[in-house]
Amino acid sequence: MEKTMELLEFYPTPRKLLNKMFEGVNLYKVHTILEPSAGKGDIVKYIEELAQNSCNKPDIDCIELDPTLQNTLLGAGYRLVHDDFLTFRTFKQYDLIVMNPPFSKGAEHLMKAISMQKEHGGAVFCILNAETIKNPYSSIRKTLMMELKKANATIEYHTDEFKSAERKTDVEIALIKVFYERPEYKSDIFDGLKRKYYKECEESQQTDLATTDFIEMIVKSYELDVEAGIRLIEEYKALQPRLMPNIDKQENTYAHPMLELTCDGELNVNSFVKKVRAKYWHTLFADKRITGTMTSKLRESYQSQVDELSNYDFSTHNIYNLRMKMSKELIGGIEECIINLFDTLSYKYSWNEGSENIHYYNGWSTNRSWYINKKVILPCNAYSPYSGKFSPDYHVKQQIADIEKALNYLDGGLTDGEDVSNRLKDAEKQNCTKNIDTKFLTLTFYKKGTCHIVFKDLELLKKLNIFGSQQKGWLPPSYGKKDYESMNAEEKAVIDNFEGKESYKKVMSCPNKYILNTSNLLLLEGK
Repeated sequence: MEKTMELLEFYPTPRKLLNKMFEGVNLYKVHTILEPSAGKGDIVKYIEELAQNSCNKPDIDCIELDPTLQNTLLGAGYRLVHDDFLTFRTFKQYDLIVMNPPFSKGAEHLMKAISMQKEHGGAVFCILNAETIKNPYSSIRKTLMMELKKANATIEYHTDEFKSAERKTDVEIALIKVFYERPEYKSDIFDGLKRKYYKECEESQQTDLATTDFIEMIVKSYELDVEAGIRLIEEYKALQPRLMPNIDKQENTYAHPMLELTCDGELNVNSFVKKVRAKYWHTLFADKRITGTMTSKLRESYQSQVDELSNYDFSTHNIYNLRMKMSKELIGGIEECIINLFDTLSYKYSWNEGSENIHYYNGWSTNRSWYINKKVILPCNAYSPYSGKFSPDYHVKQQIADIEKALNYLDGGLTDGEDVSNRLKDAEKQNCTKNIDTKFLTLTFYKKGTCHIVFKDLELLKKLNIFGSQQKGWLPPSYGKKDYESMNAEEKAVIDNFEGKESYKKVMSCPNKYILNTSNLLLLEGK
């Protein structure tokens, strides 16, 4: 209901009003902008047009609650960093917050923007229902009026701005502009940083030890790192006048401090925050608790997102949203991984000794169909070319690990995973080359450059054969959906040749056990 109300109160800002809002603004000095009620992007688009004449492309973040408008913003290529402005938390600092919030919550939104800018400095431009200002009957409206008065805010009233707008209304509006100077940093470096800050760190670490949720724990660790860095930057700025090479201020006009604190060549909180974000996004996707069940290809896909993700806060909200989004996008990769496994264990190496890898049957669309037998043979040289000793290298370990991970997806994560690399390392130390047990397989390596693989779970092998055959189009489309007795003669013939009537009845009695539903794989990454 709340989101519906937001959309009902959506009134795109007319261009005439935008001209008044940005009158006299020098965008060359405005580097970071937040639009917390972005709608479909009218204000952002206007700013980008203004910026074309200022030789400065501002860094703009958007917030929007309504899902339909969120999609519009994303489709236009705008950066959507959160949904509800009133729950938004960030370490990023903005030179300007420009907003046309829902009138029913105008006071709350403006107070939130003021609280953000009041602490770090910056401007707020806001369009409100004039009634919010003229009739301060509630406590929050009274508090807002006090804040506006303290800040010497400018307030202009307009009555006709929305009468000819995209969505018309004759409501009188107030155009409010508030400016906060950047704070003068004061420091008690020995007491403030050493006594107060380190005490906070110790308390935070104690809290982390009691935290059972990994994501909450790593987000807290991120927040601690960011707060530590920001505190250091603030302390440095406070001491900077004392670090100049000359006491005479005029002689220091073009001088550099004797001690410099920089991030990418400048002293900037946002650059630092962005680097810490990148560090933690990278750490998150390198952690096996997040990507432990992924194949190397899927894991690399996650890691490739880190540079872009550094523009977004490392928060539980963004982590969970990203995991769901990427999981949906990567389902195709999971299916591809399983099909590659099916192909690898079947026809790719069905030559000479490997001819027994597969069993042929008459399929739905071709007479050249197959499924994988219990035992398969793969070309896999695990012996050192120099010493001749059993010494599986990275590629051998990765090949077996990817097979195991594909089987783990098919298994649905029902059994605990294990590190194949460690099992092979142990086998190498013991010079054991035969009957090496992994989670799903028994491996035997031969010097002639082959690996004999035996499937330990025949039910899981059956699931692999069904999935592979379905994806290849070798099984009838009705497979798993229609009882054997209801099938026509052609369908029955394929089933008989593939597995037999009784085996198919077993599948129909428990289809979830044998037929893969990839939508159930979405949460496996976190296991």
